[in-house]
Amino acid sequence: MKFSSLLCNNLLLLASACYAGKFKSYSDENNSSDSNIQPKCFKPEYNIYSAGDLAAISDCTVLSGSLHITHFDSDSIHMGSIKEIKGDFTVRNISNLIRIEATSLTSIGGVFELNTLNSLTSLSFPKLESVETMKWQVLPILTFVNLDTGIKTINSVIMSDTSLTGFGGFNVETLKTMSINNNRFLERIESTVSEVTGDLLIAANARNIKVSLPNLTWVKSMTVKDTEAINLESLQVIEKSADFSNNKFTTLHMPKLKSAGHTLSIINNKNLDDIEFDNLSEVGGGLMIIDNEKIKKIDFFPSLKSVGGAIEFHGDITSNHFDDLKIIKGSAILKSSSAVFDCGDWMKNEVGKVVRGGKVECGSGKSAKTEVLLVDESGESTQGEPGVNDNSKNVSRHESSIGQKSEANKSRFSLKLAMVIAVYSFSMLLQML
Repeated sequence: MKFSSLLCNNLLLLASACYAGKFKSYSDENNSSDSNIQPKCFKPEYNIYSAGDLAAISDCTVLSGSLHITHFDSDSIHMGSIKEIKGDFTVRNISNLIRIEATSLTSIGGVFELNTLNSLTSLSFPKLESVETMKWQVLPILTFVNLDTGIKTINSVIMSDTSLTGFGGFNVETLKTMSINNNRFLERIESTVSEVTGDLLIAANARNIKVSLPNLTWVKSMTVKDTEAINLESLQVIEKSADFSNNKFTTLHMPKLKSAGHTLSIINNKNLDDIEFDNLSEVGGGLMIIDNEKIKKIDFFPSLKSVGGAIEFHGDITSNHFDDLKIIKGSAILKSSSAVFDCGDWMKNEVGKVVRGGKVECGSGKSAKTEVLLVDESGESTQGEPGVNDNSKNVSRHESSIGQKSEANKSRFSLKLAMVIAVYSFSMLLQML
């Protein structure tokens, strides 16, 4: 028993000594680490106006706050040893700035904003992997960007008014916002993003821009304008609205799209002649297909069952057919310039039986007037007053004739007025004599 007691006491003493030694070692390490912390690296905000200001913090590996550089006194920014900025990194309103180099920077915890840098031509961020939001605006001659490692974590991308020719280097699955507009030389957008939980906007870039989003499956709302080609082959859900307007592409294929929550618009795409929506079954709002010159037949919604708003089709349309449409909870309007289109059949067999609580209006190239049916929510219809087919060639000729007559009438009136004034002036002159 004494031996056991002695052994236990010795073991306890040994354990206590070991614990004390480890604690002392841990404490010494922490104290050593704390002693190396530089207070200048731990501030909520840094406002930099000169190369000297930046040099004073360039040996910090981590900046705890936001870094703002404005009205800088040099044509280049070198970020030194800084690896991480916990807050925002903004560079604004520096007219003479030519380049920014951050060869060690890997992470920006907030917004990475570049704004109104009219001389900036080059950015080098070869190790940057993580950004909360990238917001680049008014960089009119920016042509070179080095993101060699590639951005792997980012929430939003906003890029406008740059001279970049390509957009890539973003290997992410989800974005909140993707807005790329008014980049006049941007010819290529490529991204592996699979979800955009907010707005997707692509507009007013180079005339020949090609957009490839092959993995995109879900988007809240999207606007695509002024593009030459687009790949949305995996898109399945548009939570709100989608607008495809004023594009130059010839094909618009979304074979996997199942639903659009609000309005789906395809408007004024002059070259578009091949549309595919094989699996689209529901449009929660309106369906608009307007002024796409080469679209003659609207028969590319074979699975469409319901439209929560109105449908409106304008153009040189020769036929429209729905295989599976059950309900339109609004009006159905079709105005064609083609004399081939049969309004009677369309109103009776295609949409007349599925409209609830709206009007059915149809006009073809045969007439400047449209036929109108008023339909209540139960499906009962009554004849309405004829409307105007502003898409009819007859209307164009009629309006042209009216315009010519109006101009002629104006000319005759002006001539008569001039003659009256001349006669009056002559009579006054005679009285004076």
